[in-house]
Amino acid sequence: MPTRPLLRLPSPNVVAAPPGHAGPTPIRLPSKGRQGEKFGPTLDRLHSVLSREGAAAIELRDDPSSLAPERVVVFEIAGTVEDFLNALVRVDGFELMAEYETAFAPDDDFAVKDKRKATKGQDRSDKRVPGRLYLAMPDVQALKELVRLWEIWRAGGNLGKGRAPFAHLFGQLHALRPWGPQDRIPAETVAFWREESERFPDRPVRTEVELWYRGNPSRREEASQTVRTLVGESGGQVVHEAVIPEIAYHGMLIDIPSGEVQNLLSQQPVKLALADGVMFLRPQSLMLDPQDVEAAEDESVAERTGQPAAAQPVAALLDGVPVPAHALLVNRLTLDDPDDLQSRTLVSGRVHGTAMASLIVHGDCNEPNQPLSRPLYVRPVMILGEDGQERTESDRLVIDTIYRAVVRMKGSEGQEATAPTVFLINLSMGDTRRPFAGLVSPLARLLDFLSYRYNVLFLVSGGNVTDALVIPDYEQWTAFEAADPKDRERAVVAAINAAKQERTMLSPAESLNALTIGGQHRDNVSARLGAQFAVDPFENERLPNVSSGLGLGYRRMVKPELYFPAGREHLRFQSAGDGLVVKVCPTRRLYGLNAAAPDPTGQGKLDYMALSGGTSSATALATRAGHKIFDAMMDSEAGSLLADTAPDFYAVVVKALLVHGARWDATDDILLKSIFGPADLHRFIERGENCSRFIGFGVADVGVAMECSANRATLVGAGTIAAEAAHGYRIPLPACLERVTDPRSLTVTVAWFSPIKSGHQRYRSLRLEADALYPPPVALGVERKGAPQPADATVKRGSVFHEQYFGTAAVPFVDDGHLVLRVWCKEDAGSSGGELVRYGIAVTIESENALPIYDQIQQRLRVRPQA
Repeated sequence: MPTRPLLRLPSPNVVAAPPGHAGPTPIRLPSKGRQGEKFGPTLDRLHSVLSREGAAAIELRDDPSSLAPERVVVFEIAGTVEDFLNALVRVDGFELMAEYETAFAPDDDFAVKDKRKATKGQDRSDKRVPGRLYLAMPDVQALKELVRLWEIWRAGGNLGKGRAPFAHLFGQLHALRPWGPQDRIPAETVAFWREESERFPDRPVRTEVELWYRGNPSRREEASQTVRTLVGESGGQVVHEAVIPEIAYHGMLIDIPSGEVQNLLSQQPVKLALADGVMFLRPQSLMLDPQDVEAAEDESVAERTGQPAAAQPVAALLDGVPVPAHALLVNRLTLDDPDDLQSRTLVSGRVHGTAMASLIVHGDCNEPNQPLSRPLYVRPVMILGEDGQERTESDRLVIDTIYRAVVRMKGSEGQEATAPTVFLINLSMGDTRRPFAGLVSPLARLLDFLSYRYNVLFLVSGGNVTDALVIPDYEQWTAFEAADPKDRERAVVAAINAAKQERTMLSPAESLNALTIGGQHRDNVSARLGAQFAVDPFENERLPNVSSGLGLGYRRMVKPELYFPAGREHLRFQSAGDGLVVKVCPTRRLYGLNAAAPDPTGQGKLDYMALSGGTSSATALATRAGHKIFDAMMDSEAGSLLADTAPDFYAVVVKALLVHGARWDATDDILLKSIFGPADLHRFIERGENCSRFIGFGVADVGVAMECSANRATLVGAGTIAAEAAHGYRIPLPACLERVTDPRSLTVTVAWFSPIKSGHQRYRSLRLEADALYPPPVALGVERKGAPQPADATVKRGSVFHEQYFGTAAVPFVDDGHLVLRVWCKEDAGSSGGELVRYGIAVTIESENALPIYDQIQQRLRVRPQA
């Protein structure tokens, strides 16, 4: 029983929101004459063709490189154009398809202007020019209007009411072209096709098609039939199709004949690659588990048997089929398998689902943990493949599988919920064929939508990158083995940094609303079997594992946010020559977290255990931590002051508390910044981003999030807020911190689920931040830590605001000894349509010395001012 439970924040008042942010980045633009030289020929030809009667539109469509009706046009601009989207929709016949951020190298026409005093106004050759891609599908009349506006602008005329943004568009235009094969077929698709063709030369290659989502159902059906016809004419087939309007998704799973794949690889014209309705051709999304474990019987599991006290689950696992009769899992799972995947998965092959369920329920069995108080809801979404690996079904789109699973769990119109009380959903899987490369994947968009719609917190694994790693600082394995641990650690971190573009997170880890979990280099294995053939790369157990997928996320938000133990990964020799090449060892009996396992002999024994590692296992521990935090919140018998929290706020409050105890260690910061740079201390935002890519907000400390101490008080609250509104929380300060120099800290965390706008470059509809009406240096004698924590700009990009302050200034308290903390909401992706956001907030005041902070704040909260 905690002696000092979490405190409740006083109810907030409505206060004024702060003004908006600074203006856009200054960019040097080309002259009107230069723009006429560059784009005049394209638009003049378009004007010439559209001016003719008859088959003009057909002539344009026959040329894949031309702007044509019903073909997506790419407007690439430098900077931003205020209100362009509003101007575009005013032109009849233009349908906006998407908007994305982009950046390109400076050239003779465009460059970022320097804002620094000594070189103000000069071109920045070291900075890419920020811009946007506007993607729109026009009909004939829309193209005619585009040409008309261009000619008026070039002649210096007035474009007319509501058309002014087109003048800025033309002036800032960097590229104008149709969406073509080079856009539809990303590099990873080409690599996938080539690899599959080499492995199975005569076998069709299963590929995902992402179609442009058309809001009009008849247009959507027309696009579907066109693609189906093209696939059939090529000798292929459509395996599965799914439409999810809420995230503007329309996708197909198709088989492309080997001959057509070869034509695509050789860049020969293929109708499917030229189809105007196709947005992307991608490798089939496939979530799989390649874990290589060695299970063994363990008689001690009998000591952990029993059953949960409460009946209703609050946590769910979407994963492989578990062994529900295992001694650690019997009577502890609510198994829901409407697709009957159990019948298609041998019990001896149910490795991943069994391990994840065990870790959520019991934690690492190498530690003396108590099992969860509630059953775990399990929805299998993986089966055992022919190659012995667990994977999602090959004849269905993964996004549809996850969508159906969550809607079934939470319910919808005409469908009763199978687990209405669940608000934590564990997704310990990543799409190995879709590393994050700048755009939010459809699956991540789905998680973001479901989070907001159902008030559920997804905990998603960052993904494991098992590719070999080149360590340039060493040539021989023997030298690497014999190296000083600190030198070896530095060399490995530097090698990971050099390869960061190839070691990114796996979809859907970029999800805005989910918490993404990385793998911390930590476990409790005592006897490491096989260690004589491997090397532990890190002495510091707070560092991420070598295989843990790296951030940042979309628009450089902090991802992964948190790190949980994932085993002390070891490295093994692969080759030497131009640098030492190493790979991560299989888990086996070498490292990892001790969890339940199926009987590999097929005899049906139910007491097997195995070590499980990677970000999957770390995510399971994070889900368990969220459950434990919730248990502490609801335990009124143990003195919890938060037990009356409304269910609609469970997910955001737990999300805030999971992040609230996370922090960087000072040694992490020194090591990483010295390697990642840049050396210029004035570029602190870039330095902070580089570190955030590697360690997010840091290693989670769940104990801090669950209870307070004599010198630490954590106050928790929740609310609902709309755009342009702000809430003010009056937090009573402890008298022991007034006019003293004792070191003290302030930590503020706000977490929410934002509605999203699919296809909008900002994507996040609403952002929340927190600040103090009286600056922290004045109110409490603290200032924002420059390090160790992510830069202020980086913190504000996701769906968690988490900042730490520290100071020793002896200040007199203001405002009757209160810290007035303001939580405010702003629109981020245009009009939010009046949508409300639920948020959770946690505030901690702590001293490094033995001061009665908790008791004094608690006492002031009890004393209500008289009216």
